[in-house]
Amino acid sequence: MSILDRYIAKTFLTSYLLLLAVLIGLVVLLHLLVNIDELTQDSALSAGQVVGLIADYYAHNLPLYYSQLGGPLLAISAAFTLAVMLRNNEMTALVASGLPLQRLLAPLLVCAIALLALWIANRELLIPAWAHQIARTHGQMMGRETGGVYCVRDERNALLTALRLFPRDGRLEGVYIVEPPETGRPAVAGELPSRLIVADHAVYDPQRRVWRLARGRRLAAAVAPAGPAELGDPIRQEPVDEYPFGLTPAELALRQRSEWADLLSLRQMNDLLASGLPNRLAIEVSRHVRLTYPLNQLTLLLLVVAFFLSREPRNVLVAGGQALLLGGLFFVLTFAVGGLVSDERWAALAAWAPILLFAPVAVLNLANVRT
Repeated sequence: MSILDRYIAKTFLTSYLLLLAVLIGLVVLLHLLVNIDELTQDSALSAGQVVGLIADYYAHNLPLYYSQLGGPLLAISAAFTLAVMLRNNEMTALVASGLPLQRLLAPLLVCAIALLALWIANRELLIPAWAHQIARTHGQMMGRETGGVYCVRDERNALLTALRLFPRDGRLEGVYIVEPPETGRPAVAGELPSRLIVADHAVYDPQRRVWRLARGRRLAAAVAPAGPAELGDPIRQEPVDEYPFGLTPAELALRQRSEWADLLSLRQMNDLLASGLPNRLAIEVSRHVRLTYPLNQLTLLLLVVAFFLSREPRNVLVAGGQALLLGGLFFVLTFAVGGLVSDERWAALAAWAPILLFAPVAVLNLANVRT
């Protein structure tokens, strides 16, 4: 790397890390101020225990905050780096030396690609591993809130409902499991399910990956071999000690969070889509957004930096306003197209639309930079 490359890379990385630390700190502070009453209302906890719970909660949420802020900050840091050079008239000297201004993008792109690789590792490895801890609410951490599990489906199409879930203890209370018909397809509304399992509570066995049931019993219609079950037929019961429901306590807790699909890795998303999940749309959209995210952020970076590449002195505020306007349009289109998707067949097009529309604009603006 030349001296110029090192100078640009150092300025870019310094501004990126500084902005990231400031923004994450602001997010944590504002979130803590809003929720401080909920975190401290349990008088049975000492000050040290409260501080420990707060540290535990926000430490596990740091990867999530980084995933939300790390991408857009690439463009902001690149724009800041070039804006400083433009403000100090450094580009005029570089052009006079015979250096094309587009050459200044090389160290920025190398650093951005390296940071995007770190972002991908965070999204695919760290966040899925901590997903059940990220999904916790304040009430669950303080032991005041347990929540329930409602109609959660595993890979075999069995449906689980429980009145209360204790993820830390791996325990369910008030358990109802609807086993799928023998064909393996989900039960249809109005159709009598083949078997229903009821239990007072269930405890997860991680070694055998089964749920051990307390007073578990399988209920089924006692029908004659000659005909199908009728609603008036008597019910027979048989004891059940365990059931191999395919989700762990952590996964059950994760699925109670509205944006749980976004905490999964691409491999987990693909596994869920292959299992015939009924609410496929949210997972399909999240999967395509994850796939296109690195290209999205590189496109945004190239969109904004073109306004700061000038061989003549220029007002930095004007360049920043133009970059903000075009970058804002990019963000608006990204969120608008993603929110309008109502069919999973259009999920891929919605995720690629901002890139297809704005990447040519970015390339054209950079090609028209006069050097």
